[in-house]
Amino acid sequence: MNQESLASPAICKPRPITGSSQFGTCNHAHAPMLSVHAGVDSEDALVCAVAALKAAYETNATALEKADEPLRSLLTATENSLEKGLALAEAVLEGLEQG
Repeated sequence: MNQESLASPAICKPRPITGSSQFGTCNHAHAPMLSVHAGVDSEDALVCAVAALKAAYETNATALEKADEPLRSLLTATENSLEKGLALAEAVLEGLEQG
């Protein structure tokens, strides 16, 4: 090691973590049944979010194959939104993984 690296060790920023969020209210029919816990590593949470978006995309794609109008148009709009959300989440995850 050189003298400079001993004098000024690299300062590592802590990794971002999640805040808390609640869901599972059945359209506000009751109190939330599920939650995202505060303090979860953001990369781990994002991996779960990507998996959930992929599952929603596949479910929507299956429904789209079987649907007729006007439902087909709604499912197409949902597909577009899911594609955007998935692309954004995957891009953020890739950025986190690359440092």
